[in-house]
Amino acid sequence: MIPPTHNFNDLGIQAQNMSKNCTNQRTAMILQYCAVGSMIVMTGAMAAQILKDLFGSSSRDHGRSR
Repeated sequence: MIPPTHNFNDLGIQAQNMSKNCTNQRTAMILQYCAVGSMIVMTGAMAAQILKDLFGSSSRDHGRSR
């Protein structure tokens, strides 16, 4: 059995929308935290990739042109 795969960057938007439609205040707060957390993680991953692309060693590029 293969688990469902979702894009992590879609999780924040989906959790935000679900929390707006939720009637339970505690669940809505958890969904808000999920949305904020996923946005923070995606920002960190994007920043790490940008820094790796900008400051990565040319000896580790293995033939990539700059």
